[in-house]
Amino acid sequence: MAKGKKTGSVSRLLKILPTALLIMVMCVGICLGVLIETGWVSLGDVQQAIGFTPPDMPDGGTVPDEARDFAVHVIDVGQGDSILILAGGKSVLIDAGEKEYGGKVVSYLKDRGITRLDYIIATHPHSDHIGGMAEVVSEIGAEKIIVPKLPDNMVPTTKVYENFLKAVKNGGMKLTAAKAGTVYDIAEIGGLPVTMTILAPVDGAEFDDLNDYSVCVRIDYNRISWLFTGDLSEDGEKALIKSGQDIDVTAYKAGHHGSSSSSSDKLLEKITPRLCVISCGEGNSYGHPHEETLDRLEKYTGSIYRTDLCGAVSVYSDGERLYVSKQGGGS
Repeated sequence: MAKGKKTGSVSRLLKILPTALLIMVMCVGICLGVLIETGWVSLGDVQQAIGFTPPDMPDGGTVPDEARDFAVHVIDVGQGDSILILAGGKSVLIDAGEKEYGGKVVSYLKDRGITRLDYIIATHPHSDHIGGMAEVVSEIGAEKIIVPKLPDNMVPTTKVYENFLKAVKNGGMKLTAAKAGTVYDIAEIGGLPVTMTILAPVDGAEFDDLNDYSVCVRIDYNRISWLFTGDLSEDGEKALIKSGQDIDVTAYKAGHHGSSSSSSDKLLEKITPRLCVISCGEGNSYGHPHEETLDRLEKYTGSIYRTDLCGAVSVYSDGERLYVSKQGGGS
């Protein structure tokens, strides 16, 4: 008899358990939604709590239709930087690698139907960032070209920089000095704005290193955000943090090719990146990315992609999730 009563109790428990679990999940969801809405909990907190891991897709993988209108392409230009941002038919190019990669960047743009860029950002006048820019400006051009305003003693006299300026002049274009706090409305996707905010160089900040005058930008699309910091070193990062601007983002293009002098602990504590892309050359003489930097990044995410290992890295988004496609094989 006792055994029968016990069996009946277990049976009743099994019948009500699914309903109880459903109610519990709904309550947790409602409470979490209220916390996010009121600001007590941020989306970043939720993403970290659930282990935010974007799915990988091999080259040629299927991107959901709803994620095709927004993409960040970190082009493989060896030991340099070149990033193409596509949003709702608009385009932003950040840097163009060394001179020998200018043709590759131009081909990359043309393959995606770009005949003229909406924005070019030359983060700072080092050859691994603007070497290929003269060819891009001559072949493609842009509606607006954004550069850092440099102190007189920092303005370079290199042939690479002169070629860039000459291409801009010959194309009838002008340079726009980056001003921290300026917000550009890039596009609208499904009624949602895509914006680009200039974060640095910070007004009034002075540095001994040209890298620290890099133009830094934040891109926002619904719940997805990106941070690009050029070659900022720790000094430039400190100035960026001190400025008080919002740099808590979803994804981060690692500063200075993964150098140990960039992506400091203090910066990463503010960024809390859930995905990171490092642009560096295969077997480069600098040893980028440095192990110290990788260790720091791995405190926040296991989703770290490197152009020396993956080739070009393309990250698509529907404003909620990220979809990563790797070209396969670095330069």
